[in-house]
Amino acid sequence: MAGNRMSAFALEVERQPGVLLKFSNSNLPKARKGSLFVGAGDSYSAAMAGFFASNGSCIAIDPYHLASTPGIAREADVFLISVSGRTASNLAAAKKVRTVAKRTIAITSDQESKLADLVDEVVRLPMRYHPRAPGLLSYSLSLLAVLRIAGRGQKCDFESALRAARKDEKNIHWGGGTTYFLGNSLAYPVAMYAAAKTYEFLGAKAHPQLIEEFSHLELFSLESSDAVNIFSAFDPLRVAGRLAEALAHQGYASHVVPSLGGSETDQLFHAVFTSQLSLLRRASELRQSKPDFLKATGRLAVSDSMIY
Repeated sequence: MAGNRMSAFALEVERQPGVLLKFSNSNLPKARKGSLFVGAGDSYSAAMAGFFASNGSCIAIDPYHLASTPGIAREADVFLISVSGRTASNLAAAKKVRTVAKRTIAITSDQESKLADLVDEVVRLPMRYHPRAPGLLSYSLSLLAVLRIAGRGQKCDFESALRAARKDEKNIHWGGGTTYFLGNSLAYPVAMYAAAKTYEFLGAKAHPQLIEEFSHLELFSLESSDAVNIFSAFDPLRVAGRLAEALAHQGYASHVVPSLGGSETDQLFHAVFTSQLSLLRRASELRQSKPDFLKATGRLAVSDSMIY
């Protein structure tokens, strides 16, 4: 990787299996039917995984919307996902629902954070929070916590998932225009995450979408300079291959991201690791010494003013 910072991110990806395996054996609360998973950015992707992992019995929601309409949380368990524990929208949501919800739980890396002080319980992610670091381990830990809380976190061979991802990451491609990431069910939150990391690492245009919805919507604005990456995990009707073939027949760049066998958790983390490794490879090809967003000082200032 170009530069010490990118090398550090590569090492962070490589050490994930051990950290995740240890965390997978920890005692976590269980979500009741009607529970809310709340998060923004990467954490919204993790919250969406809670919706799919619970077969729709839990709701994924944006913290600003929850703060605006706290009655949604009446008598519900509310899981607020925030690695830093200090994002303004999560703090506002926690304050608004604390007397409405049955139980509030923070999923965060900092037990001493402002968010932790506002909730009934804390699920601590075993990591140290670093400001302005793109979410790699933090996302994987948040995702695993949500899966297990939602009752869908089967055993996972994280080492095998990462080993397969080292081979399969070359199936992800970037276009000169917009890069699309498509996924069904639990692969859709991964598509959201892959797009988010494309913004941060590469400063490039990207867009996530459900496989079915793409054919109804974005397909009609597709350009020859775009690239379409389709996750084949959680695709029982094998739509990914059909769509990729149809797009290729029309001259568009389309690629299927292979799925891994094993449990649903194996498949999910294989897709996450594949996305992370592919982004790091692309950044290396572009000879980046750090993620692109760290150079965008003006946009960072706007982001900080809105998030914190």
